[in-house]
Amino acid sequence: MAGLTEKEFKKLIQKHIAKSNYVKIYLTEESPESYVVGFILNVSDKFLMIQETYDFTLAGIKIIPYEKISSIRHNRFDKTSEKIFSEEGLIKLNQKIIDNTSLKNAESLFKSIKKQNFHCIIDSAKKKKDFFSIGEIIEVNEKSVIIRNYDPTGKINKKPHKISFKNLEFITFNDNYSLTFRKYLKE
Repeated sequence: MAGLTEKEFKKLIQKHIAKSNYVKIYLTEESPESYVVGFILNVSDKFLMIQETYDFTLAGIKIIPYEKISSIRHNRFDKTSEKIFSEEGLIKLNQKIIDNTSLKNAESLFKSIKKQNFHCIIDSAKKKKDFFSIGEIIEVNEKSVIIRNYDPTGKINKKPHKISFKNLEFITFNDNYSLTFRKYLKE
């Protein structure tokens, strides 16, 4: 959090949300990625929700566990990207999805994604091993989520993936990959 108190850091995040600033979020060393870029949509004590971008396109909504964030950058490079997004008319943030996605805790988050009928991508780690799951949310309880996972050929796995909330790295939904791929699934 680069020398800021927790309160100052939260205030900075709220400023970026209010102004729809394009930011680069640096993640802790344990995270599978070193940073994420885009527009912060919402934040809670548990999660940060960002409209991720890639090559001047909106690339889906990514949920990052709050403790995985190390710092946030909004400098001249980010301001240039923000200006391009704005002038090209590319900033189309979906307020309905923002409002209908709960960041209170992992259980309410997954229930809210399921209720909106999104498939999701979950990056998780267990015993220093990274896991990738993609699919429909089947079941959610206070400790885990069960995903009807499919492989890169679109074949649905016989056994669903159970992911413990304590192993979550990222959750992505409303992205081109899962929105498109779900149309081509096979049993």
